[in-house]
Amino acid sequence: MSTPQSPSRSGLANLCIHHPIGTLAIASVVIVIGLFYIDRLPIDLLPPIEQPQIRVTANYPGTAPEIMEEQVTRVLERNLSATENLTSIDSRASQGRTNVNLHFAHGTNIDLALQDASRHLELARTQLPSDIESLRLYKFDPAQDPIWQAGFRSPIRSEVEVRDWIQNQLTPQLVAIHGVAGVEAAGGLQREMEVIVDQQRLRY
Repeated sequence: MSTPQSPSRSGLANLCIHHPIGTLAIASVVIVIGLFYIDRLPIDLLPPIEQPQIRVTANYPGTAPEIMEEQVTRVLERNLSATENLTSIDSRASQGRTNVNLHFAHGTNIDLALQDASRHLELARTQLPSDIESLRLYKFDPAQDPIWQAGFRSPIRSEVEVRDWIQNQLTPQLVAIHGVAGVEAAGGLQREMEVIVDQQRLRY
């Protein structure tokens, strides 16, 4: 007992079988068009994708992760959580640096969300340490993520010496490589000079 076939499938198969020349002509046209455009199609390893996400980064060199979380990350989270249409917020604190990610529902106008988040960020500035180095707010773009990240440590050099070597010797060499857009150094300890003034001698 044979299984009945749907009219559409059997009709298409019968049409191709009874008209082989036309079927071959259509297939040839498709192949020729494909070969013509195969080397003309643009290829982008990182196509532009707009994700409903805003990122805030803060640099506070020489600060331990625990202090970053307490004095910077929590302050940013508390203020930015009031951003309109926000669905979730996550953060990561490390040595001298913190990242806060704001996630929104698909279809959200990110430009308007960016303006609202910027307003809340300005309120957070008054609650952050006055000597914080930099504070950035921007729309998340996968193409802006670092291509390569590396960590350094030394059993014979201090954290200050490692940071100094990375900042003043390694970074200029990496920036000089053709195709490198930028290099950013974070973490470690930076050398500081403390001036203790003799109050008694200042009186004279």
